[in-house]
Amino acid sequence: MSKEINQSPKARAILFEIYGALQRFIDTGETWSIFINKMSLASEERQEIRDFLGIGHIKIELLDSAEAAEWIESGISGIWYGVHYDQTKNPILETIEIGRFPQIASSQMEDVHRSLKKLQIGLLD
Repeated sequence: MSKEINQSPKARAILFEIYGALQRFIDTGETWSIFINKMSLASEERQEIRDFLGIGHIKIELLDSAEAAEWIESGISGIWYGVHYDQTKNPILETIEIGRFPQIASSQMEDVHRSLKKLQIGLLD
């Protein structure tokens, strides 16, 4: 982390937490989530974090749900910005997730089993 950006103490603390979480992910595969909107950060401090991490090229959207969500890859691989929305599209949860991709975006095994059955039925018709 060598960007010369003047960060508030709170933003800097979060960035060091992210650094530690990314190191653990590399070493052990452990994923990590930081609930940004639960940390009493000012909007300027959130922006400092975003400015430091940058924006990547991948966006994941969860649309078919009572509560939509989206994740945007940061400019540092393995770090994702997440926003969960209520039914009126107002943000209700903001996260920074450390991992290959956001955990909720992975296929759930029960869904995979249902899909296999659906595929099997379709092939037998």
